[in-house]
Amino acid sequence: MIRAIIIKSGFLKCVVVTLVSVTLRDAQHLCWKNFRKINDKLDPGRGNGWTPFVMTTDLLEEAGEVAAVIKGLEGFKPPEKPKTKEMLATELSDLLYIIFVLAEHYGIELEESFLQAVNDYVLRYIK
Repeated sequence: MIRAIIIKSGFLKCVVVTLVSVTLRDAQHLCWKNFRKINDKLDPGRGNGWTPFVMTTDLLEEAGEVAAVIKGLEGFKPPEKPKTKEMLATELSDLLYIIFVLAEHYGIELEESFLQAVNDYVLRYIK
């Protein structure tokens, strides 16, 4: 189970935060729903909506940010700002978010694929 944060804004601009546990499938759908809300607000007249190509470039950018934090944590890159595990958690979460969005865009249920991949690794490497 994944714990998700649901933020709601009411009439008086009060923010309500609720923590819920969700499955991988639910997390994927939640990310897609939020992505669609954000993407729909972008200026479509200027073509600023995120296409699969833009989503993929964002995925690569996020992967680079994960790599930069790990290099800093492992001491291979002297950081201008010390890297922390919290920074790594944020970058990994950003990466996971865009993976969920891409999977949903293409109609892929990652929960099933992920469980199959884990099973394949176990069968391949643990005998």
